[in-house]
Amino acid sequence: MHIDINDKTVLKEIQKTFSDFYPFLLMKFYKKPHNKYEESKKEDELDVEQTVGEVYKKCGSNKIEMLPTERVANVENEFQNKIGIPIQILKMENGLWCQTSGLDNLSLKDLNIMGRNSSDDYVMEDVDDDFETKE
Repeated sequence: MHIDINDKTVLKEIQKTFSDFYPFLLMKFYKKPHNKYEESKKEDELDVEQTVGEVYKKCGSNKIEMLPTERVANVENEFQNKIGIPIQILKMENGLWCQTSGLDNLSLKDLNIMGRNSSDDYVMEDVDDDFETKE
């Protein structure tokens, strides 16, 4: 999967394209970069209604390739280096979006599977609570 990005691209469009391909992952954009295995602060989160050009004036036109085998840290670094916008990839965990700071060496595919499995467990817990056996 790849995303073509230019100054007029709205952050929400990037987020949607990414989540369409990786439905149990979410990309968030931040004002400040983070180190590998480090979380980003909520107060540094960018408004996804902004365009890339509004956030970073020197973007131009770029293509970001995000193969399923790509490591989370590599994708985050590529956005920072090519687009100039720090990102954090979050995964679904028990119905909530959680930062993946400790999982930066996992591939996008593996992280998406972890998010799906966590969501399946969450749904199954809800179903099991309502399930009654008849004897």
